[in-house]
Amino acid sequence: MRLATILPVLLLTLWATTTLVAQSTSSMEIGDPTQNAGKVKWIPMQIETGDVPFGIPVERTIEAKNISNEDLILIEVTSGCHCAVTDWTREPIPPGKSGFIRVVYDAQREGEFYKVISIHTNFDPETQLGLGMVGRVLPKKKQ
Repeated sequence: MRLATILPVLLLTLWATTTLVAQSTSSMEIGDPTQNAGKVKWIPMQIETGDVPFGIPVERTIEAKNISNEDLILIEVTSGCHCAVTDWTREPIPPGKSGFIRVVYDAQREGEFYKVISIHTNFDPETQLGLGMVGRVLPKKKQ
């Protein structure tokens, strides 16, 4: 076979495959693979801060809505580095009520960031659920 015959077929196949992959990943939702699924609704599962000024801490909150018939307890909430600090509802969260997870990122490094917030609950104490915080710290202003 000649290259002139094979090349259009390869390009068409590549285009079709890329289109299908893009469609399937764009409609993909973040899910909870732990035993919290169906018991806790995390709003949002990933915090998107957008652009943040250098050196100005950015604070966001995740709602932990208890959609089960039992009390929800946020046993432990941690971040993977000292640059993100967490605070959370310490008392049991009754069915139908919500608690919070507050995350503060210090914004001391320029560029894109992705921080994972690890959560342990009474519904799945042996497994940590990772929720994300993503954004971009703008360049430090010249003085």
